[in-house]
Amino acid sequence: MWISHHFLGLCCLFFCLNAVATDPFDRSQRQAGQNKMNLPKIQKEKCVFNEPSFATESAFEQLKLVGVVLYKYRPEALFLDSQQQFIAVKQGYRLGQEGYLIQQIGKNGVKLLHSKTGQCEQAEPLELRF
Repeated sequence: MWISHHFLGLCCLFFCLNAVATDPFDRSQRQAGQNKMNLPKIQKEKCVFNEPSFATESAFEQLKLVGVVLYKYRPEALFLDSQQQFIAVKQGYRLGQEGYLIQQIGKNGVKLLHSKTGQCEQAEPLELRF
């Protein structure tokens, strides 16, 4: 009889410890379970442009405006990338990985348009000056 009481006690202890390990009301276990869930990732839509693109392997922040050439009909903006490669772009062309559109080239700088991430129709203006 003494052995059966100890055996019953050990079985209850085993089940109690096992129940604590899988307790759905334990806050720390719930938070750990939420971290393991695979939530669907929102994919950012990359915009596709019809205009010619230059320096598509470089981020726009890595490009430096070094000058402009004012032709009669087609002015050009002159940029250098991080590897000191020379890039000449005209109005209406795209620049960098982000696809900045060269809107206007003037003697004091360049006006660009940048599409917002995932919103290709909406563009923000940006002006680079010397």
